[in-house]
Formats: sequence, structure tokens, C-alpha cells
Amino acid sequence: MEDDILRLTKKYIGDSHVKRCQERSIKRKKKLIAVLDQGRLPDVGFSEADIESLLLQISSFDSNNWENSVGVGEREGRVLVNFIRRRHYGFTHGIGRSGDIAAIQPKASGSSLICRLTNQLLLDWLRKSGK
Repeated sequence: MEDDILRLTKKYIGDSHVKRCQERSIKRKKKLIAVLDQGRLPDVGFSEADIESLLLQISSFDSNNWENSVGVGEREGRVLVNFIRRRHYGFTHGIGRSGDIAAIQPKASGSSLICRLTNQLLLDWLRKSGK
């Protein structure tokens, strides 16, 4: 959670509880920064809740998940059933560009990020598996 939001929660749950929340948030943030910076799998994996939270945050980068936005491109996701949207964490936008599936899709920054990060982490896993 963002520092300013945590700071504002003090009046509801008190300093000691907010401090524990901040410690947890900082720990999770450092692990994510290390993964993004180094492009490697962490020694200790993320919890399922952390992964789900991260996926939801990243999917919000895609234009089909922006508030008050209706995309009409051929790769933009349109989901009528919220169960389906939740099942895929909001990733309904296509990736790639014509002729290059790995190219960054301008309206799908989140999907493009997941695509590139997944490829990088899989390469790291393959390197570690070959040892």
C-alpha cells in the first residue's frame, strides 16, 4: 500500500498496526523491485495473495481497464461477465503488434509488461534448471 494511504490509516487502527503494515509493504515492494531490476526469480517466492495483487495492479495499466474508457481496437478486450474478467485478472487485451508478438502494444502496457517479464523469468528459470 502507498505510504500516504498507510499514514492516513493511523487514525483508524493506530500507529503500531500501521507500522506492521508498512514493514510488510516495504518487504513486498523490495522483493518486487529486485525482480524487476535483476530480471530473476526471487529465492523465496511471492505469496499467492501478493501475486494476485500484483497481477491486478499490472492489468490496470491496459486501456481496457481504464475508467470511462471504451476501446474499439481489434486487440482490445471486451468482457461482459465479471467472473471471466476476475478469472483472468483483467488481462483481456491482446499483446504484440502485427508480425511481432513480443512487440509492446501501446494500449496494453500491463499485458506487454507481463509478457516481457514472463519471458525474462522463464529464461532465468531455464538457466537455473540447467545447473
